Amino acid sequence: MSFDLTGRVAVVTGASQGLGKTSAIELAKAGADIVVVAREPEGVTGGRSRPHEPVNPVVEEIKALGRRAIGVTADVRDQAQVDAMVEQAMSEFGRIDILVNVVGGSWGETFKAGPIAELTEHDLVEAYRVNVVTMFQCSTAIQPIMQKQGRGAIINIASVAGQSPSVDSIAYGAAKAGVISMTLSMAAAWGPEVRVNVIAVGGIDTPHRPKWSEGVAPAYTAGGGSALGRLGTQQEHAGTVVWLASDYAGYITGTVINANGGARR
Repeated sequence: MSFDLTGRVAVVTGASQGLGKTSAIELAKAGADIVVVAREPEGVTGGRSRPHEPVNPVVEEIKALGRRAIGVTADVRDQAQVDAMVEQAMSEFGRIDILVNVVGGSWGETFKAGPIAELTEHDLVEAYRVNVVTMFQCSTAIQPIMQKQGRGAIINIASVAGQSPSVDSIAYGAAKAGVISMTLSMAAAWGPEVRVNVIAVGGIDTPHRPKWSEGVAPAYTAGGGSALGRLGTQQEHAGTVVWLASDYAGYITGTVINANGGARR
């Protein structure tokens, strides 16, 4: 058994910044070649703007580690762009062994976060598109490749918001509950060749956290709701990703990993 991922190819969505970027880099350190996927910024139509970074700097950072990497600019809410991304990955590497679905968010350019009385059907649908549809489309596009190879690992990123009341962000909580439920179904349907697991993360300390956490409950953003009394670091969460992708997690599938610092729910 080993954490060594040499010879394996990982597709990481939302990989130009935050947990996606850190996961891509840590997977590369473990030996994997990486497909770095992220979308371009879009105009605000129903929420507010989010920070966006290009894929190329992450690609260059991974190459500096001695690994192969390509950057793909794609909006994984769109099936055609997902299919093109998979085609590009296969053209470059000829295989896909690991998929990390990081794309998601409690709000975005097309929808807002808030309590029930402040949201519309549009907010709920858009939250579902960003968090659940993206994960579904990428997973169903890549699973047949893994199935044919005889092995593969899919790791979905959910949240504590999908496991307990989320009164300040009900659309996000409902969507992440959907990610958790769909992960369990995928694991049951796609075994034994493909393992599918989900990480329910607590707060993540990122450079963009002060901007992203506007309007979110202070106890959550400061880690006050956890037994450890702090946010998790990107490296801590990415370490869980690497473990689930590795042979050391070979008997783990259909499992929710609660990486929340002992959150009190």
